[in-house]
Amino acid sequence: MSHKKIFEVLPDGRQTSQKMFEVLDGGLETTVQDSQVRVGLGAFGVPRSGPMDKRSFELGNQLLGNNDSAAGLEIQFTGPKLRFFDETVIAVTGANNYPQINQKPVSLWHTLQVQPGDILSFGHATVGARTYVTFAGGIDVPPVMGSRSTFAQAGLGGFQGRKLERKDVIHTLIPSFPLHQLMGKSLPDEVIPEISHHWEVEVIQGPHDDWLTSEDIQQFLSYNWVVSSKSNRIGYRLEGPQFQFAENAHRKPPENGSHPSNKIDYGCPVGAVLFCGQTPTILLADCPSLTGYMTPFTVIEHSLRRVGQARPRDIINFKQVSLDEAVRKLREV
Repeated sequence: MSHKKIFEVLPDGRQTSQKMFEVLDGGLETTVQDSQVRVGLGAFGVPRSGPMDKRSFELGNQLLGNNDSAAGLEIQFTGPKLRFFDETVIAVTGANNYPQINQKPVSLWHTLQVQPGDILSFGHATVGARTYVTFAGGIDVPPVMGSRSTFAQAGLGGFQGRKLERKDVIHTLIPSFPLHQLMGKSLPDEVIPEISHHWEVEVIQGPHDDWLTSEDIQQFLSYNWVVSSKSNRIGYRLEGPQFQFAENAHRKPPENGSHPSNKIDYGCPVGAVLFCGQTPTILLADCPSLTGYMTPFTVIEHSLRRVGQARPRDIINFKQVSLDEAVRKLREV
């Protein structure tokens, strides 16, 4: 499919976007995402999408003075190789994917100047799962249902609804500030999110916690859960011990299904910890809005970024918090 760019022109004749870079190598999975997620469309089967580590992504945009809806790149594990057509300023945040400009290492959490002909490349992240590249002005792709984020399973949003591939040409919007004003900016250490192999993830109990025994609940909250390799932007599967399930999970009306974890389909949120049989699964950015599995716990919004940065074989420990504490942490961010 060809990609023909049509420039929008302001009344004074200025263009609102510019051809910025060509993809030489797309990496493992590099997609366009933004924080302006698709809200209120779950009833139609459309997930919210957006960055898995929203905090790291938004900090990159803040370094560049971008607005909240500015789109950037989410890189998974192995990064792309990009050749720039024009001068701009970028920021790299999230997991350390060992970024280089013209084969010279550059720092994360700083603004970086690139010139025409420069090549931005990445290695392989060894801690954390996702790296973000934000651009002065933001990536210029058309909003779909209120967001520029990619939902690749449905070919929706982003750049042609898919991950980036070799020979793709990407445009960016004109920055709000002169480029020289963006140089030399960095984030203090105390606001940089942690990246680790061992994650404490906060949950609230419910809505189906009464389908577990008290021993099951204690086991869930005390065990070192291992992130499965069978995990993606839809959900993370966890490896660990089995559960007994409470009496009312075993003695339920037959329309709920035969396994104790089965339940009549209901609406579920991002962060729901489903029990798919004996496998706890955390629903994430591209998750469906309905499920037929019980949800005894829900990850709070504040902790979703930690799950999004976890990689296979990482350890997750769950900590229960109250609803009031979950709301307070969200407001603090």
